[in-house]
Amino acid sequence: MMFSGQKGANGLNIFKWRRHGESSLRTGLLDDVHPEIELSDYRRAPSPGSESPSGLLNGESVSVEPISDLDLFFERLYNYYCEKGLWCIIIKWIFELLSLAFTIFFSGFFLLYVDWNGLRNAKCGMDAVESGIKPCDLANEALHLHPLKPLTLFKGTVLGYLGIFSVYWIFCFLRFFAQLRETLAVRQFYYRSLHVTDKEIQTIPWASILERIVQLQELQQLCVVKNLSIHDVVMRLMRKENYLIGMLNKGLLSFPISHWVPGAGPTISCGPNDVRSRLILPKTLEWTLNWCILQSMFDR
Repeated sequence: MMFSGQKGANGLNIFKWRRHGESSLRTGLLDDVHPEIELSDYRRAPSPGSESPSGLLNGESVSVEPISDLDLFFERLYNYYCEKGLWCIIIKWIFELLSLAFTIFFSGFFLLYVDWNGLRNAKCGMDAVESGIKPCDLANEALHLHPLKPLTLFKGTVLGYLGIFSVYWIFCFLRFFAQLRETLAVRQFYYRSLHVTDKEIQTIPWASILERIVQLQELQQLCVVKNLSIHDVVMRLMRKENYLIGMLNKGLLSFPISHWVPGAGPTISCGPNDVRSRLILPKTLEWTLNWCILQSMFDR
């Protein structure tokens, strides 16, 4: 019994934060956390005098700078694995840009150039033959030669819509090159350090990638504070999700709502006047928590 108590105490020492004034949210989540969940701050960047890892993204030189954010680094490795290589990623991005551009041009053509009243009243084909009139030219009857004359409120709204999505398309196009540089760095790490090609990544299991990362840790210090294990890498990838699960388990996302509200979960507690608090986590709330809290907790 004494040994198990000491083991439990040692396990809980992991969760003692080294900084003062920590968030009450973190403190509340750590009250009954399982000892296996790694939440320590060894993810921080080492000091300039500490040993630097070698061969991370730019060859096998020992002069490579330490990884400033291991969580982001492993997340990029996992995303590259899920996307199955460089060319799959590039083709996906190209089709996303083409589909967005098609949507913009398609919307602009049908909302501005097509004359729907003229198209409905035009007598072409069999209608013209039955009426005994000369068949019409559908292009002249159904299309506006000058779509912006006169400029109405509806056309102004359409122009604003097209302008916003055009700016967004330009942003996505520029982001393509920014992300391409990061993707090429990750690909170089797979090739040089893990010795996994894009062809092999199509079939190799993720567990084998994790084993190679752990073996690489023994040769090149990816983490200068401690030796990484498969469990450490997985917990880094799942860190934000584990905190979100912890918030659900602690009842922090329960609200006094009725059972008929869409998305309402099980009852957590009953307040005064028999008001029941139920769990609810819509996509909007999940995105807000991730953007406002979790991203800031685990950024650089």
